[in-house]
Amino acid sequence: MPHVPLLETEQAPLQVKTVYEEFHRRMSFPSPPNFIMTQGHSLAVARGTWEVVRNVLLCGEIPRWTKEMMFVAISKDRTCRYCAAAHFACCRMLGVEPDTLDRLVDDITTLNDAKLRDMILFAVKCSRNPQSLTDGDYDTLRRHGLQQSEIVEIVGMSALAVYANIIADATAMDPDEMFNSI
Repeated sequence: MPHVPLLETEQAPLQVKTVYEEFHRRMSFPSPPNFIMTQGHSLAVARGTWEVVRNVLLCGEIPRWTKEMMFVAISKDRTCRYCAAAHFACCRMLGVEPDTLDRLVDDITTLNDAKLRDMILFAVKCSRNPQSLTDGDYDTLRRHGLQQSEIVEIVGMSALAVYANIIADATAMDPDEMFNSI
């Protein structure tokens, strides 16, 4: 049972409805997800979350599907069922191959693409304990040709995933039925 009920679109103030609309349209979802409707009780939080999602997840140099895979791996590692399921659905929606998704969930180290594998492993390590990152971890990414801007995006994705996991877990939001059909 959720600790914070959804603020449904019909009951939301106009500014919150605007955030809901932007979120579901830009994320290519059929409707606003529970994640943003739980936050709708605070315009500041909902708007702030949307801005971070828009700028870190949807924009940048690293493709969204790669960032979604990082989100799944971090959420699985942190046992956030809501975020793992939602972003797994996003990976499917964005065309990530089923075999790749199986490897992501079962054992990241078995991913065939070494660059992708090392990016995701870096993101998970960053989300667990950012102070444990070493020069060697950064050098691994640089050997794959990643630029500083891309490395900073991975750090940002790690932070975004942890932030989202905390919101989802602290509010105990229910999973979205819409993701079952994606």
